[in-house]
Amino acid sequence: MHRSSYLKMTAFRDSYLEGPRFGTATRPEVLRVLDLGARAVRDQDSYRDLFSSASFDYVGTDMEAGNNVDIVLADPHDWTEVESSSFDVVISGQTLEHDPEFWVTIAEVARVLRPNGLCCLIAPSTGPMHRYPLDCWRFYADAGPAMLSWAGLEQIETHVETKRWGKGSGIEWGDFMVIGRKPELSPSEQSELDTRLATIVSLGTKRSARTIEQTRVGSATKNFEAKAKVPIWKRCPYPVRAAFARTRSSIGERLGR
Repeated sequence: MHRSSYLKMTAFRDSYLEGPRFGTATRPEVLRVLDLGARAVRDQDSYRDLFSSASFDYVGTDMEAGNNVDIVLADPHDWTEVESSSFDVVISGQTLEHDPEFWVTIAEVARVLRPNGLCCLIAPSTGPMHRYPLDCWRFYADAGPAMLSWAGLEQIETHVETKRWGKGSGIEWGDFMVIGRKPELSPSEQSELDTRLATIVSLGTKRSARTIEQTRVGSATKNFEAKAKVPIWKRCPYPVRAAFARTRSSIGERLGR
């Protein structure tokens, strides 16, 4: 985990989970925290240390067993191992970009949150490809309210890292962070939301039926690459090309051309 992601999750904890600032009028004595995509590979850091005090009950979940994983999900888009409305907080970092159907995952986040529960999701908005085993998405600021609304959650805040100077390692990912709240609904409204979330999950591709295929390069790609090639001097930024053109014109005039 890179430094900027860890700092963002720390800021979320300090700003929203300490004392009376939690989403409910009375903060539960112990907050149950579900970390989605919690598996720590090799010597990677995890968010567990942020929630190690007696105020939190941290549970790490992933689709593979390993370090920092308490619950292994048989299907990452259908969490039968996790009861509805059973967690006060759901967090995730560096996971959604690898998720081929993140919109289904967001529905499950909403399902397992208790009313007034909070979620904090962090993913890159830019940066190089890093498959694990896929690397599908980058998230801009508008993705925050869009994905929350899709799952019936309310936006608290959305942030995308843009000011990079002096902030240390990890800033190259331009991390996206969205914080949302599950509203407290009437019984009829909650039933309607439950039905919507179940429908979203039912339309997702089951893990047993999903095949991961590598990207393909075909004739259209090769055709484009051939057409897009330009002389080296045209690959420079416009001001450089303009200066080059003026110099060439001046030389031509001197030579009487």
